[in-house]
Amino acid sequence: MRKRTLYSYWRFGLYLLREFRLPLIVFWALVFGGGALVWQCYHRKPLGFLESANVVFMLIFMQSERDFPEEWYLQPLWFLIPIIGLGALADSVVRMGYLVFARKEKLQEWHIMNASALRNHVIVVGAGKVGVRIIKDLLQLEEAVAAVDLLREGALISEVIDLGVPLIQGNCRVRKTLELAGVARAKSVILATDDDLANLDGALTAREIRPDVRVVLRIFDETLAKKVASAFRMPAISIAATSSPSFIAAATGCRVLAGFSLDGSATLHVAEVGVSPRGPIAGRAVGAVQSEFGVNIVLHRRGEETRINPAHDVVLEPGDQMLVLAPIHSIAALERPAPAAHQETPSR
Repeated sequence: MRKRTLYSYWRFGLYLLREFRLPLIVFWALVFGGGALVWQCYHRKPLGFLESANVVFMLIFMQSERDFPEEWYLQPLWFLIPIIGLGALADSVVRMGYLVFARKEKLQEWHIMNASALRNHVIVVGAGKVGVRIIKDLLQLEEAVAAVDLLREGALISEVIDLGVPLIQGNCRVRKTLELAGVARAKSVILATDDDLANLDGALTAREIRPDVRVVLRIFDETLAKKVASAFRMPAISIAATSSPSFIAAATGCRVLAGFSLDGSATLHVAEVGVSPRGPIAGRAVGAVQSEFGVNIVLHRRGEETRINPAHDVVLEPGDQMLVLAPIHSIAALERPAPAAHQETPSR
């Protein structure tokens, strides 16, 4: 984290150099160019080059200790140097003051400067509920993030800014907007607006700027998501597919946490499964359960003890909790009560 912070300061320094390059060039050209002229032409007292440059430097602030030159061609210099030098300094002071004001008021220029300092970052387009959640999760992973949104104000927009994420206001379909967000230097772009066409258009614009950038789209239409993923080789997340676990959980009582497709057809789910005394897995070993039911038990919890990828010989007891990766029908089979043993009724 410290390395990233130092790198950010370094990038900010480079940005400031670019922003103030013209006043800096004018100022130092005046100091050394004027110093060279004084060095060669000032005859009241012999001066070295650096001493002559110092004379011009002090003259900019109207504090020169050297006598007014007798040479007519140097005399205008004594009047022009303070005007030009102070003009360059005044321009820099005004620019710096505006940047400080822009930071305080969270103006667009400040966000553009912050975004320009990022490298190998993730651009999240759409600062809505989904976008903000993605941004927060990326920050938890210590990823550098820049955001893009059409809106300038709002509760979610303020939340993104308060997280320290630069937010570029603009349309993701416009090339300039993505360029300001640093797509040429980004690791990937996530388009998470609620407009399928805007997401697709923005994705193509990002690829137009940088063909090798990784692009991920949020698409509501599942059919369109599959076509986009196939035709453009862009991961497209269908809202219908990702929201289905929530509906399953609400309807069946299964604690399904997520669902995803590996090959476009077979869908796997991650679910919490409890070991019931009347269930088919109580008293059985993890390896046997995985083999018989075609599931992968990735986490096992008993009381305060938690095991990630538990050993195959761990015996499951009633009350244990598991995190299981499997097709939904296999997950349902784990919680289905075992059939009661057949008992013959004794004859009287």
